Parts: sequence; C-alpha cells; structure tokens
Amino acid sequence: MEASKKLVAVFLVCIVMISSSVHFSMADGESNAEKFKKAFTVAATEYTVCYNICQKVCSDAGFGYTHCEMKCDEDCTARLLKERLQNMKN
Repeated sequence: MEASKKLVAVFLVCIVMISSSVHFSMADGESNAEKFKKAFTVAATEYTVCYNICQKVCSDAGFGYTHCEMKCDEDCTARLLKERLQNMKN
C-alpha cells in the first residue's frame, strides 16, 4: 500500500515536470533531456524538503510513521501540483 502511494506520487511529480518542461522555449538551444533533468531536480528537491519538514512535524505531534508518511506524501504532492498548475495558468 505504501509503495503504491509512493509510486503514484512519483508519477504525478513526473507528469508535472514533463508538462512544465514543455513550456520552455528552445531559443537557448538546450535539449529536452537537459530541460527535463533540471525540472526533475527542482521538483524532487521541493518534494523532499516539503516531505521532510512535514514528517518531522507529524512525528513530533505523536503520530505513527505510517500515518505521517501517507499524510505528508499526499499533502506535499497536492501542494506541489497546485503550485505547478498555478504557474502554468500565469
């Protein structure tokens, strides 16, 4: 169950990164692979920071590891997707 949630979260983050890389212009001559790598690195870093902070706060509140993992995974994925979608609208 936990592995499937992580897989879904990674899949959603990858979709967001791919869709954001489509909006980059080719004027600077960067290849799509380089752009994707940069977008993935940024998204993975943002997710990791969000997840680690959430996990610490949740654990300090006295909740178990599984509860915190599921909560933080869902919360951080939703937050990052919302931010990316807002950026695409602007």
